[in-house]
Order: sequence, then structure tokens, then C-alpha cells
Amino acid sequence: MRLFNASKNTGKPKAPEAQSEESHSTLYHFTYNLLGGRLDRSLPLFKGLKPVLHQSGLRVSFKAYVSLIWFSFILSTMLSFAVLIIFFILFPWLMGTIPIVQNFLQFPYFILVSLMLSLAVGGLTFFIVYSFPTYKRMTRKERLEENLVYTSSYMTVLACAGVPPERILRSTAMKDPKFLLSNEIKSIVGKIDLLGYDTLSALDSEIERSPSHLYSNMLRGFAATIRTGGNVKKYFLNTTKQLMQRRTVRLQQFLDSLGIVAEIYVIMLIAFPLLLVIMLAVMASVGGTIWGVDVFYLMYFLTFGLIPLCGLMFLVLIEMIQPKG
Repeated sequence: MRLFNASKNTGKPKAPEAQSEESHSTLYHFTYNLLGGRLDRSLPLFKGLKPVLHQSGLRVSFKAYVSLIWFSFILSTMLSFAVLIIFFILFPWLMGTIPIVQNFLQFPYFILVSLMLSLAVGGLTFFIVYSFPTYKRMTRKERLEENLVYTSSYMTVLACAGVPPERILRSTAMKDPKFLLSNEIKSIVGKIDLLGYDTLSALDSEIERSPSHLYSNMLRGFAATIRTGGNVKKYFLNTTKQLMQRRTVRLQQFLDSLGIVAEIYVIMLIAFPLLLVIMLAVMASVGGTIWGVDVFYLMYFLTFGLIPLCGLMFLVLIEMIQPKG
């Protein structure tokens, strides 16, 4: 327990991350105590969620998270139903401005409409909470693959210095998590210190909960090298070299894609709007409309609406294809 004893500091307030995890644990505990004993029949319906939840990094059991899903669905349905009923009773004139519900303002029609809309809200909440582990799994996978090359480089330096495997893990786990995968490695060290795992069993356990094949392959190769008595230094040198080559290829692919995007940008947002503005200016000088719309309004829409919107779309596209890290 050396790592965890060294990291304790009772004189400092809790970090925001720790407070957030504590509040989440309280919520999971509350919903599990409330609904956990009544959900045994529904658990088979969520069997596809179990491996995703295991790899998402969320510190919650499968049954507790299913309890949270049902609790969110019930609570959102009841609250939305109560709010809609209140609005129908107290503000009928306001609800009458909505075209969909104009013909359902009388009793009992507004109750049926409120029930249907509240079930829709509950279904949306159910879908969001159910999909949240998938989102967390994707973000965790991106972070693992972004910082893996730096983590592997640091472990390579330690291996070249002759540091034994367990000390490599402990030293990596104590570094800044902004640059290395220290939180992930800390999970391995925690299993060794708190649960009594040996180094190989802890590595195998971490491989099972990893959503990234690159991270899993690195840990699997590390464990195989230790198990067979291989050269850890040579293994990390080769692994880091491969990861750097992969990063170089991704950057080159991004530069190629960026060149194509730049050409499309020049055509769509520079040449084409310029020609269109000239054409509309000529049409405005002789008068007339296009589909019943004044030409000047079309020029305003093109200048202050369409071009900025397309520029924003290009920014989003570049952000999507840009390599992270």
C-alpha cells in the first residue's frame, strides 16, 4: 500500500474530481437501495450493457447502474407528467398556442396528451442514461490511445535504466495524469496493493477492462515478456517505436485530408460566394426577384447567414478529423 499511503494528504480539501465521484457513488447507492431488489427480472434485458459498463471506467456495479436507469426513467416521467398537468390546468391559454395540443385542452384529453408526452420524455431520459457508458467508453478509448505513446516512452526510459517491472508500474502511476496514463496504471497497482494480486494477474485484469486494443496489446505484451523472462527493455523500445510510427502515419493522413478540405473551402466559401454575389448584384441593378424573394435579402442571407454557417461546419469537420493529443 505504499503508493496509496504516499498519495494521502488529509490536510488538503478534496479535489473536484473526488467530490464528483463521491456524489455519484451516493446516487448509485440511493437508487440501488430503492430499486435494486426489484430488478432481477429486468437484468437480462441489459446484458449487452454489462461489458460496456465494465470498459467505460465508471466505478459502479452492473445492478446499481440498471437501478439508476430505471430510477431516471420513473423520475423524469413523473416530473414531466406533473409539470404538463399543471400547465394544462393553470395556463391553458399558453398550451393553446402549441399547434399539436390545441385540440386536446379539455378533460380527459389533456391527461392522455400529458401521459404520452411524459412517457416520451422518460424514454429519452432512459436512452440518454443507457447510452452514457458507451460515451464514456469512447472517450476513455480516445484518451488511452492519445497518451499511450507518452506512457510507453516513459516506461521505456525506466526499462532502459534497469528498473524492475513492478517498480515501472509504480513510478508511472505516480506521474501527472494529464500527460501519462497514470490513473489507468494506478488501477493495476491498486489491485496489487489492496487485493493481493501479483503483477501478472493485475495486468491480465486490466487487459479485460480496456476498451483500446492498442493499450491491451501493450499490457499483454508486457505481461508475456515478464512471464517468459524476456527482455523488457527491448520490448518497450520496439513498442514505443511502433506507436510513434503509427502516430506519424496518422499525422500524415491528417495533412492529406486537410489539403482536400482546404481546396473544398476555397471553392465553396471563397470562389463560389464571390461569383454568386456578383451575379446577385447584377440582377439587383436591373430589378426583379428570385422565387418571390428580393435579391438584396438573398445577398444579406448569403453574407451573414450561409457563409458563416458553412465556415462553422468546416471548423467542426477539421476538429473531427484532427488527431487528438
